[in-house]
Amino acid sequence: MMRSIPRAVKPKVRAAIDKGTAEITARMKYLAPEDDGDLKNSIRVEAGPQELSATVTAGGPTTTRPVRAGQSAEFDYALGQEFGTAETQAQPFFWPSVNSTNNRVRRRIDRAIGKAIKEEFSK
Repeated sequence: MMRSIPRAVKPKVRAAIDKGTAEITARMKYLAPEDDGDLKNSIRVEAGPQELSATVTAGGPTTTRPVRAGQSAEFDYALGQEFGTAETQAQPFFWPSVNSTNNRVRRRIDRAIGKAIKEEFSK
């Protein structure tokens, strides 16, 4: 599909995607619990699998800890925060952010596509 989109349209769509991912990450950081800051600092945008895509992610090496002291098994506590554990209640930050902003971000991208295509073909 990307081959069929005119080159002039792609920068405008990319800008809408970037604005959307920035909005989602800001919301996640707002909702993430404030302990040592590792969780908030782990929230980031990475390049997506397609040319005009992006992935918002949280967790990773900075939030991975041993399951219990003295054990070698590790657990990413970003997951524990989002979904809870046997000992702690969930403090969701990831999916509430995605769910509350997803429609707005999609509409913004759709508008950018429509506007850019209209501008390109009205030349």
